[in-house]
Amino acid sequence: MPANIDREYIESLFPTLADMTYLNNAGTGIPPRTTVDAMKQHLVNRTNAKGKFADTLKMIKEVRTLLAKLLGGDYSQYGLVPSTSSGINALAHSIKYPKGSNVVLCDLEFPANYIPWQNISRLYGVDLRIVKSEQGAAPVDAFREMIDENTRVVATSQIQFGSGYRADLESLAASVHEVGGYFAADIIQAAGYIDTDLAGIDVDFAAGQAAKWLLGPIGAGYIYLKESLFETVRPKFLGWWGVKDIMNFSYSMREHIPDARMFQIGSPAVITYVGMVESLKVIHGIPAKTRERTALDNAEYLRKRLEENGVEYYDFGPKHNSAIVSCAPPDAEKLLEKLSKNRIHCSVRNGRLRVAPHFYNSRSDIDKLMEHPG
Repeated sequence: MPANIDREYIESLFPTLADMTYLNNAGTGIPPRTTVDAMKQHLVNRTNAKGKFADTLKMIKEVRTLLAKLLGGDYSQYGLVPSTSSGINALAHSIKYPKGSNVVLCDLEFPANYIPWQNISRLYGVDLRIVKSEQGAAPVDAFREMIDENTRVVATSQIQFGSGYRADLESLAASVHEVGGYFAADIIQAAGYIDTDLAGIDVDFAAGQAAKWLLGPIGAGYIYLKESLFETVRPKFLGWWGVKDIMNFSYSMREHIPDARMFQIGSPAVITYVGMVESLKVIHGIPAKTRERTALDNAEYLRKRLEENGVEYYDFGPKHNSAIVSCAPPDAEKLLEKLSKNRIHCSVRNGRLRVAPHFYNSRSDIDKLMEHPG
């Protein structure tokens, strides 16, 4: 691939983008043609009794390997789960909470990253500490005010789904590690366009799903586990996909695999990961810096256009802005209806219009949004 995005390459992989202006990647991304073709072929193979279990295991390993190449660390640090929620729950229940423990998160989180911790609080008597956001942001200093020697977990999204605020993961990880706690990140709104090294940032746990910026199917979730925790965490639930010697079907005492696969309980939705492999290949087909630069440039151009038109929007500065732009045009819900009728796809979150361009978008898409006839 060239250093810049090849529009012919994009058109060949995403033909439906020619018929719409799609700016809702924070909702779901558009799967590439190769992903759709692979999933169709998988079903055809099933109807013709083609395929072996060994092929499935090989494909699953390929998913984990591609995730490691994308997000950092080794493929052994990645396991497959049905969703971000499943991943966060699996991780949350795998550690101990001594008396007096607390968990710190902020009020910007998507339900997938606060409901599990509310449940942890109820089940284990953990103090849940909520950082209050201001104007869509929850800075590191606000978290630090909540962290103390009893903090067991700090949990946050790398990018907040509603406001687009981008967290300083490295600083948050360092802050909680100073008191001996764990750092858990929901990375679903970043993986696929933000150039990330989870191992380098020193994240303990991370969870995500393929359906958004990874441009994959809904239901292809994954987790990341820090290597030093392989022997420390203990899965709350254990199934035959999470134990050693998976091909041994006879009765015997089984032990969990000492890597991230320990959280894989049962058979995954294979067809979703068949598709995810192809989506990841497309993601890897464009250099990481190019993906990030293009998505962020589209978002920055949108902020410029909003400024020119007198529309209020969140601007957190270069370090904390993302490809999600939250703005406040008059009556966002009615505007969304008008945009949809013109095949311009965005979303509304917290009463504000949310626009989320990816690397396959261009400035012309932003112009169409700003100049729509509605």
